[in-house]
Amino acid sequence: MRITCVIGTLGGGGAERVMTYLCGGLASRGHQVTLLTLDNSVPDFYEVPANVTRVRAQIPTFKQAGIFGGFFRLWRLTWAVRRTHPDVLISFMTISVLASCWLLRVPVIYADHLDVRFLVYSLKWKILRNWLLGKAFAVTVLSRRDRLFITMFHRKWRPCVIYNPALPADPTPVPRPSFMQPEKKYVIAVGRLVRQKGFDFLLEAWRRVSEEFPDWRLAIIGEGKRLAELKEYAEITDVSHCVDFVPPIKGLQAVYQHADLFAMSSRAEGFPMVLLEAMAAGLPAVSFSCTGPDVIIRDGVDGFLVKQRHTELLANRLADLMRDDVLRFSLENYLDAYENLCKQAAQK
Repeated sequence: MRITCVIGTLGGGGAERVMTYLCGGLASRGHQVTLLTLDNSVPDFYEVPANVTRVRAQIPTFKQAGIFGGFFRLWRLTWAVRRTHPDVLISFMTISVLASCWLLRVPVIYADHLDVRFLVYSLKWKILRNWLLGKAFAVTVLSRRDRLFITMFHRKWRPCVIYNPALPADPTPVPRPSFMQPEKKYVIAVGRLVRQKGFDFLLEAWRRVSEEFPDWRLAIIGEGKRLAELKEYAEITDVSHCVDFVPPIKGLQAVYQHADLFAMSSRAEGFPMVLLEAMAAGLPAVSFSCTGPDVIIRDGVDGFLVKQRHTELLANRLADLMRDDVLRFSLENYLDAYENLCKQAAQK
């Protein structure tokens, strides 16, 4: 089967990493897989598997194209898809490609990697989005809560739940990352430095516990437009001496091996890969109870869930674990789910 997978870029991010797992896994099962990215200006953070055909396109966003450029943009996108000759297409968070698939009569599976209840669109785009997703063969989401929400409010979308995969942790010892100071213990957090990830909440929680635990440091790994703002906030809250802002790291296994605790303070999530992988590596975790973490963490068993935005409770749970001197999500199950959807869509 010829399967085309579409995503905006392969820049750093959980969805982008999962896309490489999906493409490589489907290709290893004998399918002819093409990975199509739509923004050639963003350099790849993840490697494309060798058994996957990579196609790069430079498609302007709707904002860049403007009102009158929208039809030209659709033509370019449709041409890029048509050149891959797909039997079925899988789109990760790229809704506009559904219009191309509708024109080409190609069955499409749309995957959303965010909590659908928190997505914000203009009225015109919301109407178009709802219509296009109603044309998809299936809309995959990351939690039963999302599926229930869609079933209630978007009856034509045909939602199904497919959890992100967590690859088994590599037990091979690896050197300690250079940013991790000897003799220090580490709480780590990973993600884009944007408002959604709630690192301001985490810094506030860290302010509440840092004095009690002078041998511990907080490392926030990622990049984004709020870096300067978060560094300033760390100065204001007087925790900059025990907080490290670390650029994105390719392959976090060494970090997971040498860290002691994982923290997540997001305002909203989908099904966070970094949390899955940290727990697969054996790290206990503390997270706000938003969609995704509330499925992954068994509260009180392999970590703690905390009421959303309650930084004092987050601090208390961090302290509980800092004083105290597995869930697995199979890649094979993930590939089975998407492969079965592709077969059903191609036979429709």
